[in-house]
Amino acid sequence: MINLGWAPPVGGDVVVLPAGCEWDAVRASTAVASAAFQILDGTENCASIVDARAGWVYWLLPPGERGGFAHWERLGQYVTLLTAGSGTHYVGVPPSHRRAGPGLHWRITGEWSGRYLAQPYYLGAVLTSAVCLAHGPGALPGQCAWCERELDPAYAVTVHGRRAAGDAAPQPLSVHPACARAARLRASSQESDA
Repeated sequence: MINLGWAPPVGGDVVVLPAGCEWDAVRASTAVASAAFQILDGTENCASIVDARAGWVYWLLPPGERGGFAHWERLGQYVTLLTAGSGTHYVGVPPSHRRAGPGLHWRITGEWSGRYLAQPYYLGAVLTSAVCLAHGPGALPGQCAWCERELDPAYAVTVHGRRAAGDAAPQPLSVHPACARAARLRASSQESDA
């Protein structure tokens, strides 16, 4: 189970903390965040840090839980994941009572859950939609229908199949060549088992 129980340090001033220790952070432009808030408000209801002067919004995630959403790399042009790693990234964290600007402040919804940490998979899915709302449907790179990782159209192959077991009829699917081979092998083994 993911621990979502972190709270900001007590005090009156902004504290600069490293990402990757107590939490990882996701940074997005205010344009993407505005679109995300349309989806998040009333559903996720976690807090976010607004830095209006720099034009950024930050969401904090449980540390090391970014794997809950496997597609952060697809969002890389519009969303930055700040974690522990080769370089240390710092985020200004306002005190919990600072809920309006100017300066860094927490954005708290009217139906706030009391959480300062977001659920990684849900936030990632919402930010995927928010990028498309803010920048258009072609803003994100393609996605393999089989493994759902980023797919370069120059290397994609088209196969006919069902993306999910409940799909009514086979349809053209763009996939990695390796995924097409894996799908054929899986289908062959299922036929031989029958």
